[in-house]
Amino acid sequence: MDNEVLKAIINTNHSIIIGLDHMNICRIFSRGAEHITGYSQDEVIGKKWNEIFLAQEDQAKLDVFWRAAWEVDYDRISEMIDENPDATESWEVVSGKEVYNMIGPLQVRSGEIKSIFWQNTKIDESENINKHLLISIGVDITEQRKAEKIILHQNLEYEALNEELRQTNEQLYAAKEEAEEANRLKTEFLNNLSHEVRTPMNGIIGFAELLNDPDLNIDTRREFTGVIRNNSRQLLKIIDDILEISFLKTQMNQIHEVKFNPNAFLDRMYSVFRSSAEKKDVSLYLKKALPDDQAYIFSDRNKLDKILNNLLGNALKFTDSGYIELGYFPEGEKLVFYVKDTGIGIDPKYHKAIFLRFSQGHNDISYTYGGLGLGLSIAQENAQLLGGIITLESELDKGSVFYLRIPYKPYDFHPDKSVGQIFEDKAVKEQYTVLIAEDEEINYLYLEVLFADKIGGNYKLLHAWNGKEAVDLCCNQPDIDLVLMDIKMPVMNGCQATEIIKSKFPELPVIAQTAYSTESDVAMALQYGCNDFISKPISKIKLADLLHQYLHKN
Repeated sequence: MDNEVLKAIINTNHSIIIGLDHMNICRIFSRGAEHITGYSQDEVIGKKWNEIFLAQEDQAKLDVFWRAAWEVDYDRISEMIDENPDATESWEVVSGKEVYNMIGPLQVRSGEIKSIFWQNTKIDESENINKHLLISIGVDITEQRKAEKIILHQNLEYEALNEELRQTNEQLYAAKEEAEEANRLKTEFLNNLSHEVRTPMNGIIGFAELLNDPDLNIDTRREFTGVIRNNSRQLLKIIDDILEISFLKTQMNQIHEVKFNPNAFLDRMYSVFRSSAEKKDVSLYLKKALPDDQAYIFSDRNKLDKILNNLLGNALKFTDSGYIELGYFPEGEKLVFYVKDTGIGIDPKYHKAIFLRFSQGHNDISYTYGGLGLGLSIAQENAQLLGGIITLESELDKGSVFYLRIPYKPYDFHPDKSVGQIFEDKAVKEQYTVLIAEDEEINYLYLEVLFADKIGGNYKLLHAWNGKEAVDLCCNQPDIDLVLMDIKMPVMNGCQATEIIKSKFPELPVIAQTAYSTESDVAMALQYGCNDFISKPISKIKLADLLHQYLHKN
């Protein structure tokens, strides 16, 4: 092509046209390039391209690239694009003998970085290598690139929004499924509740009416009263479970840790469940890992009692033959209590479900064995309050093992004059004076009967109708040996009365007795100075045990 024609094309074209030799020195620089870059031909021709039009931090990196581009080394160019994606920005190599396209940065005089689409080819003016030129025609696509980036950003935002909407839909669907399942469980729970409450109530009301028959013999009357008593306990258990789950749901439960011996604790539990196991012809075993003098721990005894009572009760309910084993062992920083049985077992697919509220694994359980499906949920949530967890090993028809792991807080026990010990030195008396603070007459009469006929020993009973009367009687009757203090009373409540009494008579044992048997009530009573706690309806066995502990009666 005639040089004059080539020059005319170069100088009249609005695009950037440059020619670089093998040293990356600019030999051709069009008028269009002057207009776009702001540099004149005199400022560019004879200078290294990368030193003028590339940012300083990119010059060294891209110098090697331009050499590869001048040599039309496609493989090397592609390799460098992969190795330096940030430095080379975005490159596209088009196959051909000596032609390729690329997009790259161009820093103009103002400092702005423009995006340029380059079409490159190498021409030979002669056989002299110094006459070989890399001719590049560039088009400013900065605005196009900005638009592409905006579109790309918007696409990414749309994709993110779509993903967020998809996740929201999944969450809504899961929430819908959960709500439907919860509704199903609650409906099932209410049906079970109606059945579970009406069943013992039917027994209580029905047999109470039968007791009116004057012709009943003593054995039949005793049998009927036994039915009423058992059904009353069953109804009380249902009420306790409903109240417990309500308090757990509102997170009103508190931990009250005390020092106690798990050996004695399990001995008592064993003795309570042994007779029930014998009636079912099921053997009950007790395994204790530590000797008595090394077994003292620091934990919430009441919560531990609730958990293990529930696990033992379930084991007894679902075991018709074989044995049940109750025990514990230390495991590093954990103390592990366990209940093992040879009962019906639990299918592994129900292992998680049985710890959910109102759930019993599968519907047949509630129809066959009864219950509200609250017990294990209550046990697990109480275990979590203790800083522990309940786990399960079980297979259908192969029995079950429930493990309760709680923090192991051993206590080096030394007998002293601490609470519960300060009464050891009292001499045995022929008659003990017990003050009963109780505003409900029927409750006082019940206690009066227990002391008169059901609990061995000679007792003189004093009755206070409110907390103020209890304080006055303690001040005026110095021979009082023990106080049974109702918590909810008029004029002055039991907590306030106990605080005053203990300030004047610190060694006088005060036992809180109330229908409010939540953990917070227990903690409050003990905080005000009560030595122990007994729940209504009062068990004669529990009452006798407390009297033995604090008055040393056999």
